[in-house]
Amino acid sequence: MKEQKTDRLTVILAAIYGLLVIWLILFKMATPAELAEMGGFRSLNLIPFHYDQETTSHVSEVVDNIIVFIPLGIYLRMLGKGTGFSILLCAGFSLLLEILQYILGIGATDITDLLMNTLGAAVGIGIYWALACLLKDREKRHRLLRAAALICTVLLLALVTVLFAFN
Repeated sequence: MKEQKTDRLTVILAAIYGLLVIWLILFKMATPAELAEMGGFRSLNLIPFHYDQETTSHVSEVVDNIIVFIPLGIYLRMLGKGTGFSILLCAGFSLLLEILQYILGIGATDITDLLMNTLGAAVGIGIYWALACLLKDREKRHRLLRAAALICTVLLLALVTVLFAFN
């Protein structure tokens, strides 16, 4: 019973994380008022690491894409999903977001984003694996990860609340 309850917490935290990723990637952290003004920008880039204009922000964007998807890899491993399945699921989720950006005309659909998001999930899976090597006890490992996820989620939701309050 206890394991089912803690797994439920992991599922809830993963769902909140997924919604925040959708809000971040698909809706660019727009407030409800800004959502009405979105749309009209659509581009498609199928050449990895190709940019029409080179700027230093491209490196930051690549790193950000990796970082954003690290928790997804960790969550899926915590939920008992296999490595290959987790990577495919993350790649599918990222692909869905990229396709929706194009269909809705609310962003740049970019193969680099898809690749880096998938790499981020793989890094998350690697972090979980490394933690599994350090903490052999699965319950202790998951308790630690759930506590970290809960703290990060509360802080992130607080930040989102502040953003909405001041916009």
